[in-house]
Amino acid sequence: MEGHFLGVAMLFIGMVLIVNALWLQGKVETQDVGWFNLFVGILATIAVLYFAFVLKAIPLAGGAMLFAMTYLWVGVNAIRGATDQRALGYYCLLVAIVTIPFAIKAFLGADIGWAIEWASYGILWYLFYQVLTRGNAALNGVTVFMTFLVGVEVLVTGWVYLYGLWPFGNWWPLVASSS
Repeated sequence: MEGHFLGVAMLFIGMVLIVNALWLQGKVETQDVGWFNLFVGILATIAVLYFAFVLKAIPLAGGAMLFAMTYLWVGVNAIRGATDQRALGYYCLLVAIVTIPFAIKAFLGADIGWAIEWASYGILWYLFYQVLTRGNAALNGVTVFMTFLVGVEVLVTGWVYLYGLWPFGNWWPLVASSS
């Protein structure tokens, strides 16, 4: 049951990342992307509350909230037409740093799938920091590519969890409360 709920949230997170990659390429309207990010951020926050208060899976809730906050922030910034994204970029740097112990814990817990997930999230959020805060335009192309890649990765992971087919182990997130 828990994996199914996680799967639903991850399906939408994967889709919003793919749409965000299209937005970074100028292929979709900013306000539409803002609303989609806001709705996905709200959905992810509801998932966080479920993980924390129903499942008592605090590591899962904490990890999920890192990203829920990102989508809420991107959504609000896009809707309000913010042009200065440096604060969001610094937040992305902090998220990138926090993904390191999550990836290590997953790896040490023999769940290579979540180790890869966390590593790819960390790389992408570090790229967001570079583009949004440092203004590193040379990384725009790789950031778009990585956003598409991680979006597809999360979409597939969500589908796999939705159907209970996670093949890599079970360190995180479904046993987080018992470890």
